[in-house]
Amino acid sequence: MSQVQSWSAINDSAISEISVRQQHRPSENFKFYNNTYAANQSITIKASHSFHLYVLKGSCSLMVNGQTVDLDAEQFIQLKDGIYTCNTGSEGLSIVKVFSTTSNK
Repeated sequence: MSQVQSWSAINDSAISEISVRQQHRPSENFKFYNNTYAANQSITIKASHSFHLYVLKGSCSLMVNGQTVDLDAEQFIQLKDGIYTCNTGSEGLSIVKVFSTTSNK
């Protein structure tokens, strides 16, 4: 299973959409999706390619391979293609998903 990682382990700056974009260069090799969700929602994340999911604000519980993975602000995880159920925390959720345009599934 993919491991949750701390943003501070890879970058000294505060996490933001801009700093996530700077982590993935050259930018033309990546697609970035910024999403914000209300508190206490169940959302479905569908991906046909592997991707990174960065939590900018809030928290969520993500179902990965039948196990619950908790993510808080300033954490991220690399996930394979698939369908993921994500339950947002009580303060809502702001995420950035990053897909490589140069890699295969």
